[in-house]
Amino acid sequence: MCPPSLCRLRTVALATAISLLTVPAVALAQRRPNGFETGTETAAAAPWYVQAIIAGGITLVIGGLLVAVVPDSTRRRTDFALESPVLALVYGVASLVAVIGTSVLLAITGIGLLLAVPMLLIFALVALVASVYGYLAVGRLVGDEWTLALGSAVVVSIAVGVVPVLGPIIGFVIGSIGLGTVVMTIQEDRNSRP
Repeated sequence: MCPPSLCRLRTVALATAISLLTVPAVALAQRRPNGFETGTETAAAAPWYVQAIIAGGITLVIGGLLVAVVPDSTRRRTDFALESPVLALVYGVASLVAVIGTSVLLAITGIGLLLAVPMLLIFALVALVASVYGYLAVGRLVGDEWTLALGSAVVVSIAVGVVPVLGPIIGFVIGSIGLGTVVMTIQEDRNSRP
């Protein structure tokens, strides 16, 4: 009989190995042998695995920095995501719609275009960093230790980058949950100030 921590580590290692072996097989089964998509989709200029590598690298770098630099804030935000993922999703999608709607209204005025472009660029950077909180929350479902959670988050982001149709949808949901948790914690911080 193995100790509980060793059994848990074995289970996670086995689940990770199975994921790494099956996710690419599912993704490859959905593609043509020459790598080009058929139907209404256009052919990608980069190989199919480039998105997965980029997604995994971004999650590893940003998630590693968040865990190393602000571990308490990261734990708090991932706790929010785990406690109420639906509310976080609603907050994330609402903030996305609000920023895009505001930038469209600003762009219509012409002079507001000078404000809309920087606002969208800043929001894109914030959303990129905030989406990693969603992936870290998914990683914390596997284990509460940061190394295990970060490794699981990287595996999930790679899987999301590999799967062609369902992957972007799942990635949008996870990223919106991360963005929503950032919005929720900022709102909570404002409400708690005297």
